[in-house]
Amino acid sequence: MEKLTKLQLDNNIITKIEGLEGLVNLQWLDLSFNLITKIEGLDKCNKLTDLSLFKNRITVLSGLENLKELNVLSVGSNMLLNLEDSIDYLRRLKNKLEVLRISDNTFHK
Repeated sequence: MEKLTKLQLDNNIITKIEGLEGLVNLQWLDLSFNLITKIEGLDKCNKLTDLSLFKNRITVLSGLENLKELNVLSVGSNMLLNLEDSIDYLRRLKNKLEVLRISDNTFHK
């Protein structure tokens, strides 16, 4: 499975991102419409260019530090608490982010 470049796991009951360590060539990952609360387990997926976590239960952006090739990130319709903290975190990352979908979160000050 190490040659796998695209993985679609949307609309499941996934609560934790795990078991992806061997997918070192993964470029596209869709984990939309799940029950994920924390971004983790993606450290070895450093070729990832497109990550969709739309409609989960994520409250804080984290765990994206090793995704140097990340170009598209979808975290809309989650439970992100602070827009400023989220944007500051993303701004500090060293990646190729061009597309960010972050609308419809709870965002409290």
